[in-house]
Amino acid sequence: MEVINQLDTAALHQEYLDTGYVVIRNLLREEVAEAAFESLKNAVPWEFHYRAFKSGGKVGIIDPKTFAGMSEKEVLKLVPKIATLKDNDCTFAYCRYTIPTVLQDASEDTQVLTEIYRYFNSPEYLTLMGEITGDNSGREVSAWASRYDRHHHLSIHMDESPGQGRIAAHVLGLSKNWKKEWEGNFAFCNSKGKPVHKVPPQFNTLIMFKVPRLHLVTQVKPYAGDSRYSLFGWYKVKQEYFKNS
Repeated sequence: MEVINQLDTAALHQEYLDTGYVVIRNLLREEVAEAAFESLKNAVPWEFHYRAFKSGGKVGIIDPKTFAGMSEKEVLKLVPKIATLKDNDCTFAYCRYTIPTVLQDASEDTQVLTEIYRYFNSPEYLTLMGEITGDNSGREVSAWASRYDRHHHLSIHMDESPGQGRIAAHVLGLSKNWKKEWEGNFAFCNSKGKPVHKVPPQFNTLIMFKVPRLHLVTQVKPYAGDSRYSLFGWYKVKQEYFKNS
C-alpha cells in the first residue's frame, strides 16, 4: 500500500531551517487519510488520559470500557485546570489509543493505523525525516492516536525527553470540517508562554518542529460539534517500539 504523497524535501528542509518547523498538507494519500479518519472516528477503543495540577507527573488513565460508559459530566470532573508557564507544570486531558506495531494485534477496522505507523518507521520515511530536519540520526518515529473532545486541552510544555533523543515532534492532524471558533488549536508560544502562532486542526496535515520548543493545544470549546483527531509522536534517536523490525 502506498501511504504518502511525494514530498519536496529540499524545500521543506529550507523551511525547517528558517523557522524550526514545517506544515505539510496532504501528507497521506487521500484513500489512506480517509480510512484513518474513519478508523479514529468509529473503531478505536479510546482511553482517557489526564494529568491534574501539581500531581507530581502522575497520569490518570481510564480504560476504554469504563470511559465509554461515563457521562460527559463525569469526565468533565476529571479535566484539570490549564497550567501556565509560571506554574512550572503540565496538565492535560484527552483520549488516547496505543497503535499496535504488528498488524495481527490490531482489529480489522484499525489496521490502517498500524500500516501508517509501520510506514513511518520504514527506511524510506526515516530517510525523508532526515532530509527535512537535516538530522539523519533518527531511528524511529513513535506514534499514538489522540482525540480531543469538548473541554480537553494540553498545557504548555517543551517535549524534552533526553533519554529518547527526540529530534522533532511529529503531529499528523486528521480532523474534518473543524470550525475556527471551536479552538483546539496547536500553538507555538513565546518565552513568556503566550501563544504567538496558532495552527487550527486540519485534515491530513503534518506539523513537524524541532524539539525543544514551547507549545500547547488550546482548550476545545464546550460547544464544539466534533472531536479533534491526530496521530502524534516524535522522530527520535532511540528505538523503543520497532527494535526488532
